[in-house]
Amino acid sequence: MVLFISSCTNEEKRPDVSGIPLSLKADRFEEDLMNSGASPAASLRKKYPRFFDLYFFQVVRIGSPDSSLMESRIREFVSDPDIQTIYKEVKSKYAELSAIDTKLSEAFRYYHYYFPKKTIPQTLTFISAFNNVIICSDSLLGIGLDMYLGKESTYYRSMFPAYRIEKMEAAYIPSDAMKGWLQSEWVEPETNADLLSHMIYNGKILFALKKLMPGEEDTLLTGYSRSQLEWCVKNEKNIWSFFIDKKLLFASELNLIMKYVNEGPTTGGFPRESPGNLGKWIGYKIVKSYMEKQKTDNLAALMNEHDYKKILHDSGYKPE
Repeated sequence: MVLFISSCTNEEKRPDVSGIPLSLKADRFEEDLMNSGASPAASLRKKYPRFFDLYFFQVVRIGSPDSSLMESRIREFVSDPDIQTIYKEVKSKYAELSAIDTKLSEAFRYYHYYFPKKTIPQTLTFISAFNNVIICSDSLLGIGLDMYLGKESTYYRSMFPAYRIEKMEAAYIPSDAMKGWLQSEWVEPETNADLLSHMIYNGKILFALKKLMPGEEDTLLTGYSRSQLEWCVKNEKNIWSFFIDKKLLFASELNLIMKYVNEGPTTGGFPRESPGNLGKWIGYKIVKSYMEKQKTDNLAALMNEHDYKKILHDSGYKPE
């Protein structure tokens, strides 16, 4: 079995999905919005009945039950100079989305292979005024393109930490979108669950992501840099020993859990060379060991197994 970080891409054996006739093409909501004319609410609600309320009431929060006021608010939003500028930058950078559509289509072929009864979502893009990255709701998968203008974008410097800006690049869109969809289909444990539950949950998401995007670079799937991934491989035994020695696995204090499963420039208690969210890495290694012991590629069974102590026990995980 190859190491997780043995190459730049995930080279594990993959099923043949070439016979699955699935091709996604994202609808450009931001273009329809910015060119919606005198009666924007009516035209947008007709074309995007499932996304309309979600976008205007929850994303940009200008919704109103008064239809005439709603029309007025949308026109004001569209004509706002800042929104106009953001839209122009998005339009310039993402004149077309064929590469993203191709990657998502391939990923959802694998998704259909592993989860044949699951819904394949409608994909669309939007601008969120820097509020949302990925939105998943029912059968919708939305991508906030203004959150992927590139790490050199002057917008981001005063709004986001440096470690996050590094990942606001087009290359991260397909993996971020698939991760968001998986998280919407299999919801994270309650906040009062123990650290082990959150670690293995995150590990299951990463394991599934690698199965759905077998040709994608590990840096894009994990959000870790190449040097951070190498550090994880070299220090796997020490990382695991840290959690065991400090008796952290069954801790349920929310602040402590977030320390090890939240994104960040590094993980508290570890050297600065470590990535944030080390709990995800160890969770993945446990899940990988568990699936090897099961001798199956039944991803549906894995994702629907919520006995995290059982997964740990049956994994026999013990890094050398």
